[in-house]
Amino acid sequence: MKKNINISGLILQVLQDNRGKIFKLDELVQIIFPMDGKEEEKENQAIVLDFLIFLDDQKMIVLDFETDECSIPL
Repeated sequence: MKKNINISGLILQVLQDNRGKIFKLDELVQIIFPMDGKEEEKENQAIVLDFLIFLDDQKMIVLDFETDECSIPL
């Protein structure tokens, strides 16, 4: 993995702390990788999206595949 961090845990924590709020993929990327530059943006989006798909498959979050928006339902 690119960085030694628990990305799925961070995603879940952000969504849990903001229960009911809908996050766009770009918002989560900025939260998870706040210091990375533009050159790594696509790679970071792919990493976060992979984890979002996994968490959606596990029924831990709701991911809208058309808009790349996700949330933890109320």
